[in-house]
Amino acid sequence: MSTHPETITRTVCGKAYTISRRDIHAAAARLRPLHQNDLRHGELFILVGSGLYYGPDLIEEATGGAQIDGCEAYDLLGSLGLPLFRWDWGNLKDTRNAK
Repeated sequence: MSTHPETITRTVCGKAYTISRRDIHAAAARLRPLHQNDLRHGELFILVGSGLYYGPDLIEEATGGAQIDGCEAYDLLGSLGLPLFRWDWGNLKDTRNAK
């Protein structure tokens, strides 16, 4: 049984959005997963299925346009229990157990 909520509500630019893990999986299905050449030093990423995605892209796709920064997306998606990764000096680090 997951200890993470099924949905989370956040306000972005004065508008409240409720986002579920299902919304994120559907958004990922519509986006192209990142390739190793897409990874940039210091960025935060989310694993959905077998694909790696940039968090703000997932949030924008899932909400129909809400734009948030990488750290906020990382925290929001981590709150839903999605696996988190960080590009750190040329290495992809699993940060699921970092908190």
